[in-house]
Amino acid sequence: MNQDLRVIQSGVATFFGRPMATIDSLGGARCAITGIPWDEGNAGRNGANMGPRAFRDASSWFFGYDAQRDFDLWEELPTVDVGDVPVMPPNAEATMSLIESHIRRICEQGVLPLSIGGNHSLAIGAARGAAATVGKMGYISIDAHLDTAYDWGGETLTSGCPTMRAAEIPNVDPENVVVFGIHGWLNPRDQVMSAAEQGIRWYGMEEIQRLGVERAIDEALARALDGVDGLYVSFDLDAVDASAFPGTGTPEPGGFTPRETFQIARALGRAKPIAMDLVEIAPIYDLSGISARLACGTAMEMLSGTIGH
Repeated sequence: MNQDLRVIQSGVATFFGRPMATIDSLGGARCAITGIPWDEGNAGRNGANMGPRAFRDASSWFFGYDAQRDFDLWEELPTVDVGDVPVMPPNAEATMSLIESHIRRICEQGVLPLSIGGNHSLAIGAARGAAATVGKMGYISIDAHLDTAYDWGGETLTSGCPTMRAAEIPNVDPENVVVFGIHGWLNPRDQVMSAAEQGIRWYGMEEIQRLGVERAIDEALARALDGVDGLYVSFDLDAVDASAFPGTGTPEPGGFTPRETFQIARALGRAKPIAMDLVEIAPIYDLSGISARLACGTAMEMLSGTIGH
């Protein structure tokens, strides 16, 4: 076995084997990866709360060096693992406040937070925390689903609502809110109507295929970035085709291929976001482990984009 592989798989499990740190002592890091083991129940398929732990375990197999592009990610982007945000099930309001404070404190230090989830509703707190550190913020979500419900059975902090909650942040103009990757039969008419009422732009898979992935994501990012001081990126991994990413609460056929996923991830990173998340990793449905590994690769592609690769 390669010596580096023996080293990276030893000791305490951290994200990609990066050093542990706290948000009060980031040690010169430029990126801080944090776990958010939150799951308020995604359409009855629970399990995303175990996503951060599965991601950490899978990430121990990954090196920072990219042979095709000849650079080492961790040398160019010093990164730390800042542990998990404490969650308080079933108190969504308290949990969102904890997430908001955590992400805000990282952003205020000029460090890029990458949140690993966890249910998509965590983006509600994370986007609020990031928005508090800039004048005007844009928001883009890579997702099979609109998530533009005003509420879900009277609850406003659920996985059906993060896009709508982002559009309601005072310094976020709904015109700068974009959803990319819509497909499948779980996007109800009322959410299409609410997106239109707010001026939220969304790209369906048919439109993306007509334009081509590269042109489509560039257009989507241009809208989200227009006139803003910072961008929040939310990547719901159920946008990936269910054959490549079964380990999620709402798997959908007809999504992005792994290569398209990495292409999109790099484009998101090149947009220089102030905060990012990867959500809806549910290892209970990922018996072969391919979903967690694809999530790790997606994270690395996003991060490589931030440093121009």
